[in-house]
Amino acid sequence: MINIKENEELHVLNHSCAHLLAQAVKHLYPNAKFWVGPVTTEGFYYDIDLGDVTLTNDDLPKIEKEMKKIVKEGATLERFTLPRQEAIDLMRKREEPYKVELIEDLPEDAEISFYQQGEYIDLCAGPHLMNTKPLKAMKLISSSGGISAANSFSGCSTDSVAAGRSG
Repeated sequence: MINIKENEELHVLNHSCAHLLAQAVKHLYPNAKFWVGPVTTEGFYYDIDLGDVTLTNDDLPKIEKEMKKIVKEGATLERFTLPRQEAIDLMRKREEPYKVELIEDLPEDAEISFYQQGEYIDLCAGPHLMNTKPLKAMKLISSSGGISAANSFSGCSTDSVAAGRSG
């Protein structure tokens, strides 16, 4: 089995898919709040706070459909950096409190970078593909409502979506 975290091309594909997932979830659930969306040895996931909504595996086809719609649009991914206070202000304006906490936890001298695809902006070090069009082969495998133990997510009911796989 290929370790996706150790294969650079698959890592970039899956990390880009995590952002695609987040953008699709935001389209379908506008009040969604995001924490982190890392690549794993088998794919990717994203920790998402949907408030009173709990995703089930039955919701995954709807999310996948939205992901495919975004892929067809071929959004470009653009990286940009901001000074700490501007980064915090941007995430507050976008109502992303967990991203604000992540920024506040960064070292004072950290470069704070974001990736934007379409209207979706995410705090992220990257790297990513430059366009969503290559992200055609992805599958969301599961959704697990649970309790996360980091920062404000501690004790917060969250959904991890979705141990997905690309490539």
